[in-house]
Amino acid sequence: MKASKRTWIFTVLLILFNALFFWLKPGGDFPLTVVSDLLPVIAAFVALLGIGSAVKSFSGMDQTKGAWLLLFIGMALFFCAECTYGALEVIFKVDVNKVFPTLADLFWTVAYAPIFFGLIMLVTGYRKSGLSFGRTSSYVFGLCAFMFITFTIANKLFTPIMNDPETGRLAKIVYLYYPMADLFVIIPAMILAYITYLFGKSLISRPWRYIALGFLCMTTFDIVYSYLSWNNMYNPGNFLDLFQNLSYLLIGLGGFYQKELLESI
Repeated sequence: MKASKRTWIFTVLLILFNALFFWLKPGGDFPLTVVSDLLPVIAAFVALLGIGSAVKSFSGMDQTKGAWLLLFIGMALFFCAECTYGALEVIFKVDVNKVFPTLADLFWTVAYAPIFFGLIMLVTGYRKSGLSFGRTSSYVFGLCAFMFITFTIANKLFTPIMNDPETGRLAKIVYLYYPMADLFVIIPAMILAYITYLFGKSLISRPWRYIALGFLCMTTFDIVYSYLSWNNMYNPGNFLDLFQNLSYLLIGLGGFYQKELLESI
């Protein structure tokens, strides 16, 4: 059985278990906290395996492999962040909402840099290859959508947080950093998904469809999480966590599909 198919089965089972456990809440708050912190670690590890398998499938070091290696570094930092966050809550009994930001946030914030530059390297690589970048109207529409979403988030989230006298300066920066970083990462990911889509519905486009969808889920999670956490409305067992776990699993799927693509050439 191919790694992508195994990952699909695992993804469905993990998300179903996640939703069922959060709905039934067996055992009370502590098991809920453990599961809430453990599942993102597992999901992030799947993403790490998927992207890592893609990196190993490249025969030599070039711009494309270097870009995927940067994605792997970013996923490794995400994995470290999830492990740190879980350890703080479960082992050290830290109320992460009261001490926000934590060491885990350091890993998360740094992770976006290699991911962003890796995606940009891939976009520029496609550009240099002379492949079609599609219609200009598609990019104009995407830019308008991005500006509208950014304006809406700034109006509903950024402005209230920045004007909140009870939120510290560092906490404000971190609250606002996540959704903005996600938006800037999702742009090159969506471009790569669009470029490869022009090849048709083939294995070539499949990796970036899933990676772009994964970052879209991550963006959704971070925007809503920032709002809920700022309002002290986020608790372990929130169904919002499904988006976070699904984002990692989809990115992992993209990596495994990239491996299968390289092996088929």
